[in-house]
Amino acid sequence: MSVAAGNCIDELNREWGVLRHRQVPADWPEAGTLGEVFGRIADDPDRLLGQLLARQAAGDRLAARVVLQAMLGKLVLLAARDPQHSIAEYVTECWLQICRYPLARRPQRIAANLALDTRRTVWAGEQPTVSLDPQVLNDLAHSAGPDAITVIRNATRLGLIDRSAAACLVAVYCLGLRSHEAAQRLSISADLVRWRNARSIRRLAPHAAVLAAA
Repeated sequence: MSVAAGNCIDELNREWGVLRHRQVPADWPEAGTLGEVFGRIADDPDRLLGQLLARQAAGDRLAARVVLQAMLGKLVLLAARDPQHSIAEYVTECWLQICRYPLARRPQRIAANLALDTRRTVWAGEQPTVSLDPQVLNDLAHSAGPDAITVIRNATRLGLIDRSAAACLVAVYCLGLRSHEAAQRLSISADLVRWRNARSIRRLAPHAAVLAAA
């Protein structure tokens, strides 16, 4: 794994370092902090991952984030054995697998299923199903709402994305750079640019009305 590709894991772990201290929502079946829930997964993986995926299916992205953190070790191993694909590709695809996991049909061996589905999709050369069309940010706002740069500024001001994520969005969606061009400008890998943008778009989409009115 290259240093640039490893930045994806570093970012997720830094984010988790903050999230792990957060108390779980009151309506979660498990009590405690996110880190405590995460720590219990190894002892009863299918029950806890199943609960989290059920929450995710109801729109709880925080639950999905815990599942992703639980999968990082497997993803690093998969990427280390694959010279053709980066860890960022594995992380992005795993997130998509988490978001569409058929829990009712596959309630057992959840972690193994997620890992295998991720590997199969990455190896098949399928592109992540996240639109990277330049209009995607404008589509977050009302038809008469702010343009892409205003959406990004509002998102940064509201704390929905950080400056590094905003820089990637601006480079691709406002300046019209391709991922590899943005990567050169920002001194990171093209995979990290794509991963940051895919993650940012997912974060911004549920807040379209707020970003348009901010």
